[in-house]
Amino acid sequence: MSVDVNWSALDSDEESKIIILRQLQYFLGRYRAVIMRVQVRFSDVNGPKGGCDKQCVVSLKLRHIGEIIIKGDGVNYLEVFQTSFERLVRSVRRELAKQRDKPIRINRRESSKELEITDLVTE
Repeated sequence: MSVDVNWSALDSDEESKIIILRQLQYFLGRYRAVIMRVQVRFSDVNGPKGGCDKQCVVSLKLRHIGEIIIKGDGVNYLEVFQTSFERLVRSVRRELAKQRDKPIRINRRESSKELEITDLVTE
């Protein structure tokens, strides 16, 4: 599993980095078996002008399922990450639940043979 966090927009805010890393470590520890890659990118869309222009893009590659990409915008990097992260956790849980709910494909020939055998035994 690879984890890639682009801190270029967060150079001065060490407290936010610590919080973000803790949340990622907890999440990665819990879903370690199904996560292949995590990328987190922070950017300031319109530069130092201010306003609602901080952006966080979280990309997650899941084993046998595909890729989930969450994009969030806001005023503060930590706030944007936390809302994006919450959406990511919900998405991962939903995708894993879908995988659990899929029926297991049964070979029709084997199941029909089992039915014939059980029919013979009951007669």
